[in-house]
Amino acid sequence: MPTFQFLTLTLVNRVLHLQLARPEKANAMNKVMWFEIGEVYRWIATQDNIHAVVLSGKGKQFSSGADINFLLQVMESTENFQGDKTEHLRLAILNMQQSFSAIAECPVPTIAAIHGVCVGGAIDLISACDIRLASYRSYFSIMETQLGIPADMGTLQRLHSNLSNGQLRELAFTAAIFSGRKAKQWGLINNIYFTRKGLMKAAFKLANTIAELPSYAVQATKRSLNVNTNAIVAEGLDTIATINAELLPSPAATSQIAALKTKLKKS
Repeated sequence: MPTFQFLTLTLVNRVLHLQLARPEKANAMNKVMWFEIGEVYRWIATQDNIHAVVLSGKGKQFSSGADINFLLQVMESTENFQGDKTEHLRLAILNMQQSFSAIAECPVPTIAAIHGVCVGGAIDLISACDIRLASYRSYFSIMETQLGIPADMGTLQRLHSNLSNGQLRELAFTAAIFSGRKAKQWGLINNIYFTRKGLMKAAFKLANTIAELPSYAVQATKRSLNVNTNAIVAEGLDTIATINAELLPSPAATSQIAALKTKLKKS
């Protein structure tokens, strides 16, 4: 198997355990980890001996989302770009989107096993997964509006099939924090478990059930299900990339980003 700087892979009985491995930073996704996710899923898609994936986070948290320093790097690279800055940023956003789209497009089903924090970019990450399980101690937030931007990596495009339109809008507008119990009640999570141990046991039990079935049938089923949403999601991702490329260089957004830079320097 390939090795990665911020991901760990363990394969047992055709089930791959993929772990986000930056626990000292609450598995915040820096630039390297972000693009490693796309790389590993493109590799998984070529493997005949992987029939299901369990995605979890090392340490006490699932993921605190995108590392803010990564986002600032994207903005700084745009500021320093000599050509069309809006188009440069749009292409950067589209490139970032590909890492999570690789999960949705991978023929092998992924079960996200979520414990602890799952906010911001981590919601984008799990929105691309096929099945989501969580512990009672997990909590969630579509928090991008707090940063002065709309979520642009898949949450707004993919979760329409899980959350009601009104519920998704409320959570995305307010950046409210909500529990695993609420996530289950609203349809974001398939099931919740009292302990992390129970969560992981259930995730692997489900993964093994899937892995024991004919892989060609499971993959054909996923491909068929994706047909229902692929065009809508692709159009939505392209549109939000254009929206954010125009929004982020605006005075209001740049002021918010400057405030984030100042906050980071003081922390």
